[in-house]
Amino acid sequence: MANGMQQQAGGTTAGIARSPAEFTAEELVATSVRVHKPSWMRGRTRFPVSMEEYRELVTAAEQPDPTPLSADTDDTLVEDPSTEVATEPVYDVLDFADVPEDAAPADHAGSLAPATTHSFEGTPQTGFRPPDCTMAVGPADVLVAVNVDLAGYRKDGSLRFRWPNMTALFSTVLPAGAGLFDPKLAYDHYAGRWIIAVAARRQSPAGSWIMLGVSQGADPAGAWWVWALDFGVDGSTPSANWADYPMLGFDTQGIYLTTNQFAVGGSGGFSYAKLRILNKAEAYAGAALGWYDFWNLRNPDNSVAFTVQSTMHFRGTGGNPPAYFCNALWPSGSTLTLWQLDDPLAHWRGAQPNLRAHRVACRSYDLPPDAEQPDTTTRIETNDTRLLSSVFQFVGGTQRLWTAHTSKITWSGDSAARCAVQWYEIDTTTRQVVQQGAFGASGFYYFFPVVQTDISRNAHLCFSRSSRQEYGSLRQTGRRVTDAANSMQGSALVKAGESAYTLGRWGDYFGHARDGGDASRVWLYGEFADAVNSWGTWICGTRF
Repeated sequence: MANGMQQQAGGTTAGIARSPAEFTAEELVATSVRVHKPSWMRGRTRFPVSMEEYRELVTAAEQPDPTPLSADTDDTLVEDPSTEVATEPVYDVLDFADVPEDAAPADHAGSLAPATTHSFEGTPQTGFRPPDCTMAVGPADVLVAVNVDLAGYRKDGSLRFRWPNMTALFSTVLPAGAGLFDPKLAYDHYAGRWIIAVAARRQSPAGSWIMLGVSQGADPAGAWWVWALDFGVDGSTPSANWADYPMLGFDTQGIYLTTNQFAVGGSGGFSYAKLRILNKAEAYAGAALGWYDFWNLRNPDNSVAFTVQSTMHFRGTGGNPPAYFCNALWPSGSTLTLWQLDDPLAHWRGAQPNLRAHRVACRSYDLPPDAEQPDTTTRIETNDTRLLSSVFQFVGGTQRLWTAHTSKITWSGDSAARCAVQWYEIDTTTRQVVQQGAFGASGFYYFFPVVQTDISRNAHLCFSRSSRQEYGSLRQTGRRVTDAANSMQGSALVKAGESAYTLGRWGDYFGHARDGGDASRVWLYGEFADAVNSWGTWICGTRF
């Protein structure tokens, strides 16, 4: 592996038009069963270390810390919230031109979690574990996906359409023998378009792609443009790597895909994180897609970056503003990495974009223990400290990036280590944490958070919770822009768990989306333990 970040351009052919009217019944139901991993992936790691080392780290995470950390107590359980630790201001101000959203922050105070305005069941268990929940919300439709099942709902919860096998959408461009996994959805509110990105892999000959679909108009049940983007190449240079855990972001100019790249041969270990830049104008026209890749991304301390989150950007239109990305150190740290991509579409003007990594000090985080649950000694897998969502907002004179992940925590007086939801609000102009918190409660495990903001800078947070007395449930909370710094409101139940879940991994991520027709509403989509040892998913709309 090279010692420094590298970059290069590449591209593919024009998009292929695809309409649901062309889908056959055989395509829609043919492979709703789990696509097995190729032999070159079985037993391989999905972390920056081997599976053996990862399991040792998770076992060690069950031991309580000698010194408990302060945190924001979930007062749905406990009456006495503690005060958050102070954050550390760091680094210089960076000036750039950007345009805010056309709104001002809310000026009213409130209490408790955001009100639930909509609540209905999502896709039930399929042949995949875990579900990998993702969502996008437009003016009238709620689009959700799990591996490899996509469904469109009206906002009243009635099902409009369901594609149990997303392969139907991509069948004209999906390489022979490749299977889909890890979907991501977005609604581009700037253009009124829908975006689908889903990874694909093949055993022999080994291959790796991100399948990209963009709607040709405002209707997700209408026609799409589709491509197979080769992620076995960096720029135009072949590599012996495959793409895992794709993350999808967008702004006024580009579509951004980030992945973890793992080696196909040898021990199959982690190689590097990668960013691919796409030009929205090309995509929405169904044209041949050029791209510009950065790979071998490194943190400011020169450690290898892992799971660099793409960001959904909410700002005004115009200008040539930067795009942002972020990641945590792995498996623990007290800094985050904020990536700034200047002149994102420079390649299309014959120049090169500039990607820079900045160190952002934050409260400490550490690999979380797996979560206890009733009726079994098998714990729910809480994964690691990778950041699980990222949203940028420029409104009311502020430019902020919000992100969240799971971290180990030891509560004062608790006999065991737990996991908490850790969240951050970062000022992107000063590159410092403005506020942050670890949210949870003694005796309980909080994991797999996602965070989204509404037009008024209120934050909405969704996560799972379990304990020895509580099956894996789905909950939500949030904070008004006027709430005390470093705090969240007490959480509210979205969907209670119904049984112990012992069938494998949880997550790998939950969905979140601002409403494309009402920017004061945020939608959330996540997993709960359904009846008889299975996973279920639930959709809710929330607003302050």
